[in-house]
Amino acid sequence: MKKNQLISLAIYAMRVSIYQILAITIFTCSALAKNADAQDFLNKQISIKADQTDIKTIIEKTEFLAKVKFVYSPQLINSDRKVSINVVNQKLKYFLENSLKRYDVGYRIVKDQILLYSIPANNNLEILKTFEGIVTGKVTDGKGTPLPGVSVSVKGKTIGTTTDENGSFSLKGLTVDSRVLVVRYVGFISKEVNLSPGNNDENISISLSEDNLQLESVMVTGGNPKKKLESSVALTSVSSKDITNRAPLNSTDLLKAIPGLTVESTGGDGPGNVWVRGFPQQGGYIFLGIQEDGLPLLPTGFNTNPSVDQYYKTDLTIQNIEAIRGGNASIIQANTPGAVVNNISYTGADKQYGQVKFTTGFSQGLYRFDGNTGGKINNSIKYNIGGFYRTDNGVVDQGFTPANQGGQIKGNMTFNFKNNKGFFRVYGKYLNDKVQFLLTSYYPYDGTGKPTTYRDYDMASQSIVPLQTEWSYNDPATGLHNFSLTDGIHTKLGSAGFQFNYMTDNGWQIVNNFRYQNTHTNSTYTVPSGIAARTAATPYYYPGGAVAPFVAGDYVITSSANGQINSDVQIVNYLDLRKTIKNHSLAIGAGIHQYNRDDLRYAFRSFSEFKEHPSIILQSPTASERTIQTKNTFIGDTRTLSAYATDEIKISDQWRLDIGARIDNQNVKGDRPYYALNANGTINTTAASTATILGYTSYDETLTNWSASVGANYKISSTSSVFIRATKAYNAPNIGDYNAAAYNAASIKKRPVYLGEIGYKYAKNNLAIFASGSYSAIKNTSLTINVPTVAAGTQALVAFGSTRTFSAEYEISYKIAKPLSLRLTGTLQDSKYTDYEANTRGNAAVSAEFGDRTYSFTGNRTERVPILNTELGANYDYKNFNLYVSANYVGYRFTSPSDSYKLPAYVVMKAGAGYNFTKKIALRVWADNLLNAKVLTEGDVRGDQFRNFATVAPGSLMIGRTLLQRTFWGSLAYSF
Repeated sequence: MKKNQLISLAIYAMRVSIYQILAITIFTCSALAKNADAQDFLNKQISIKADQTDIKTIIEKTEFLAKVKFVYSPQLINSDRKVSINVVNQKLKYFLENSLKRYDVGYRIVKDQILLYSIPANNNLEILKTFEGIVTGKVTDGKGTPLPGVSVSVKGKTIGTTTDENGSFSLKGLTVDSRVLVVRYVGFISKEVNLSPGNNDENISISLSEDNLQLESVMVTGGNPKKKLESSVALTSVSSKDITNRAPLNSTDLLKAIPGLTVESTGGDGPGNVWVRGFPQQGGYIFLGIQEDGLPLLPTGFNTNPSVDQYYKTDLTIQNIEAIRGGNASIIQANTPGAVVNNISYTGADKQYGQVKFTTGFSQGLYRFDGNTGGKINNSIKYNIGGFYRTDNGVVDQGFTPANQGGQIKGNMTFNFKNNKGFFRVYGKYLNDKVQFLLTSYYPYDGTGKPTTYRDYDMASQSIVPLQTEWSYNDPATGLHNFSLTDGIHTKLGSAGFQFNYMTDNGWQIVNNFRYQNTHTNSTYTVPSGIAARTAATPYYYPGGAVAPFVAGDYVITSSANGQINSDVQIVNYLDLRKTIKNHSLAIGAGIHQYNRDDLRYAFRSFSEFKEHPSIILQSPTASERTIQTKNTFIGDTRTLSAYATDEIKISDQWRLDIGARIDNQNVKGDRPYYALNANGTINTTAASTATILGYTSYDETLTNWSASVGANYKISSTSSVFIRATKAYNAPNIGDYNAAAYNAASIKKRPVYLGEIGYKYAKNNLAIFASGSYSAIKNTSLTINVPTVAAGTQALVAFGSTRTFSAEYEISYKIAKPLSLRLTGTLQDSKYTDYEANTRGNAAVSAEFGDRTYSFTGNRTERVPILNTELGANYDYKNFNLYVSANYVGYRFTSPSDSYKLPAYVVMKAGAGYNFTKKIALRVWADNLLNAKVLTEGDVRGDQFRNFATVAPGSLMIGRTLLQRTFWGSLAYSF
């Protein structure tokens, strides 16, 4: 009897030990961290004061303060326990060996990470040898490169380990019921691997797929960092590898990688157009905010001049891009209801890194040099510096070279505080770049929506910019001005700023981001505004007096040559305070954005031939090549004061609630030009612009708007989640609206924006999915209807329109086989005007010609927004070779809100191939518009809504803009 009791007691003790052993924590998410040795880790000084705070929160604070990465299992160390810790200016080693050890949490240094485990289990590691079943293996990426630091654990058990520097691992203690491994690594999709049945030893090879959608990564834009799987917002990341594969022609072109955006980048390197979720606009970036390292480059809401895509350029200094669509975009940046795109720069590292790249355009004479490098000066100071310079003749030859020339240099330096509580970073940028601006041209109409040729002129590959590129104008008020079409849009921008990031002893994170920016832009371009058949009875002359010969079928183009001298000074400062209090991640902030603008703008009329590289032609031998038509100014200051707050509430391990609100007080003041007086001597604010500004009236307007958003995320499992969000935002006038001579504050209506979203996210094994449905509506947005009149040329009717959009957005990444992966992105949307009318009584010239008439576009589709815009890309990696192919389908669109002219759907393809000769040297070649698709991207935005196309004779010359022609490129890069 006594013997049996002893045996029972021994069995019981063994069971207890087994349960302790199975509590070993050597698994879960691994992450990129500093390359430092163990002594560097342990000697870092930190200060942490926590009273009845869960261990998980304390570990997260320690990671931030010491700049290290912990690897642990929340269940096994019981990280939800509330504990109290008080560490003041002590080494990390003290924190680990005293504070954490009191709660039975031990540690080990594994490469550049700190592994936390349950101390009782660790004390019995030797007993593991008695278990049957040993699994060994190796983890690699899609190219077969070993991955160190990968977490390998047994599903449903407490057994786990990490791979070594060769990607190898070994797991002991597996039993019959523990035959599924869970493999996790930052930047890759988690994977479950089924082992063979039984209890035999096994050796396996595991290949992980890159997380192209980065659903398991952490987004840093807009307050508290969070995993995309745990967020209640539509998020998209574009990595540096994605940028390399896509090889965008310009900054706007890269935005095609983001669902929910309809992008037109057919202006060459000049200003582009981006529509967000069907919101109505007439070009530009009206509802989209662009940031660089967390601060806006320009207030949201402008069209061509200024255009924010001229304030930043994509080059090797960009580490990745984060985009927040809808949702709390309106909380992150003032007057930005559609989306925020943040360009995040490299900021240095413990090891020296860098890349230099030479790129050439085989079809356009491009020569471009890019470079970027970073590293550390000492343990406290890191840096990054880079930029580019390029010269090229342009995708379309405008008759002069170079069409694009210039570049930028930007850099930053980070000073880490010795107490490891934060850093101070200074940064700066100088941009000096001129670009061609490709605008509309003429083609013979045939109803297909495709550009056709007239004689030998092809608008897709040829230009009607005249040979005479230089002219001068002596303004009686401001003096002599010299203009040249060779300047295109020439931007000179200098900026400097700093970021202060500090964690106080009581857990408040203080972040202050400041930037001063000074920009000067000379914009010189010509816009065709009319075309008429030439007759033998009306002679024309070349500059110099020679008669321009007449041939039947010749046409004369009337153009507006624009010479603009634009400048702005901006001061932006955001102060944010963040703290985690129990289950709340709080963030409160305030900011100021001062935007001072001083523009001088001239428009000149000229006549030219209709052919490639035409000459200006004159109506008399002594006439001027270009005649001044109008002069306008934008002189004013915009000051926006903002306050905002967000709270992410962790209700449970599955539920998270995210709320936020923002209030913006906008003051705009300046001097508004006027051109005539009434008979009684009062100012005539409705008089059309002329070449002479008669005087100025001052204006001072203040407007306050608010935004609010609430969202919830439910984590179904470690690999999937669903979210829902509701948002009220706004769209505010900008300085251009206030500057108009006919501006009437009483007629400006509030422009509320309403958004509702529901979405699903999934990332497991070789498949990642993001899908969302949304409702978007805007009320009373300001729109301009351009009416072509015979007597007074093109005249504007000011109107207000409202729209609603139902849309579905999706991103799907799937690895078919070890070397081959697919990515499908796209937007399906139905956008219509719910209220859009304008009456001719708003313009005397229009009323005189068309009578008292109301134009109604209510119920029509939003112009230039396709129902379906989708892209399928394939990426093939095999050893040192890479192949990338994508096809972008853009559905049919209408050229104007009248829905009178439908542009056809089209497919444009891109393909590239790369080869790595060594780990440092890589060659890449690619082609844009591989099949040389030719289709119009816009029609006559001024006249289509007033044209009955059933009565337009085929062959009539119409205005439009087309896709850029096929181009070929190549690059050679050296990385170190």
